[in-house]
Amino acid sequence: MNMNITMKKKILILLFSVHLLLIFFQAFWTTVDMYFDIHYNKKIDIPILNVFRQNNFTEPYYLISGINTGYGFYGIKTATEKYLRCTCYDSSDKILNQDRYFNLKTSNGISRLESLNANQLKALNYRKDYINKLFKWQGKEFAKSIPGCTSYKIELITIVPKNTEEQKLRTKPELYVIQENFFYLQ
Repeated sequence: MNMNITMKKKILILLFSVHLLLIFFQAFWTTVDMYFDIHYNKKIDIPILNVFRQNNFTEPYYLISGINTGYGFYGIKTATEKYLRCTCYDSSDKILNQDRYFNLKTSNGISRLESLNANQLKALNYRKDYINKLFKWQGKEFAKSIPGCTSYKIELITIVPKNTEEQKLRTKPELYVIQENFFYLQ
């Protein structure tokens, strides 16, 4: 009985280790492969390592185990980012301040604001009147803290990623304003 338990543990440790090695290999391989594809316009071909690469034989395991989720498993914040930007103006329409974090300093507050922005975008199609009120309230609290501010503009902005196929490196992504509202501070 004791021999049976230790054998099961050894098999589980072996399977777990192989699974982790495949995850690290796949992450490393796809990163290096994409780097060479984008920067040098060529693919890496190493016959021994190609056996573990995603292919017809390994694809079912990669899909079932979750190694390949199909939407950027290895990327950080792979979705297109959306955020609010508040611009405060004085009486002569000169920009006094522009901020996307509304004077929030803690990472917890900033992450909550970013999740709120994503939820606002989802609701944008259904409750535009609610979104306008929310914009007005968020901007008003920020604009009150800026001396000399008489009006403010709130913009819901998304970052449009560049097409990597164009091979234009080190270019800034484009910003696209989804909705903007202009309010006077009373």
